[in-house]
Amino acid sequence: MTSGMCVRCGGRIVALQKETAVREKARQLSDQTSYPVIYRVLKGIVLCGVCLAALPLIGHDICQRCGRDLEDQTFIGNERLCRDCVHGEDDQILVANRSLLRYEKGEKDLLGSFKYRGDERLALYYGTLLAITVQRYYRSMGFTCITMVPLHPQRLRERGFNQVDLLARHLGVAIKIPAKPLLLRTKDTPKLSKQKGRTARHESMREAFVWDGQDIPSAAKILLLDDIYTTGSTLRSCAKTIREHLGPSCEIYSLTIYR
Repeated sequence: MTSGMCVRCGGRIVALQKETAVREKARQLSDQTSYPVIYRVLKGIVLCGVCLAALPLIGHDICQRCGRDLEDQTFIGNERLCRDCVHGEDDQILVANRSLLRYEKGEKDLLGSFKYRGDERLALYYGTLLAITVQRYYRSMGFTCITMVPLHPQRLRERGFNQVDLLARHLGVAIKIPAKPLLLRTKDTPKLSKQKGRTARHESMREAFVWDGQDIPSAAKILLLDDIYTTGSTLRSCAKTIREHLGPSCEIYSLTIYR
């Protein structure tokens, strides 16, 4: 029995083969309480069993601040923080980040198809992965809204769409939380992958965003969405702008597909 085509490899999805992978991944991603929900979401994801089984899931041993997989990393102190978070900024503007997948070679190619080659059918796939990530890490948080990292108008004209807007729309429907654009990007920064070092990335993101005038309670709990967490410079810059407008009572958490 088959049920559609896999968005990763283009092969047919064989239901019986996929079922084994769904059960295994649901066990990896959930506890007894969340297993039924994550199982149902995985059941509907447009992946064949082979591609589902091969997803590079972040393990259970993570940095408690940025969500990095610590399985092959060293951590420092009782808080279980990675070296970057120990030696980085400790301003707690961004309470925590959580991600689902490690950013490996095959994942880079697929995300490139979505972001730079306009394969918008991947929006539902990635939105589903984000919904799983919320169930895994944030299911009891009670967020006020989802917001997203905006594109600069020039970059938006080049791409024709903001991929994170599409992800926020799909995620909002899946977890029943409104998606609201809270920020504008006023600085057309170079791609972070072309900037050398954490300091350069941090400086490039300084004052890159401004508030967009939405009416949000000052004590809001906000879920800030992007596709990748690399150094966290972009997400922290967004969080800083939100905090400057709403004040210290708001809490900002971030969510990305990849770490």
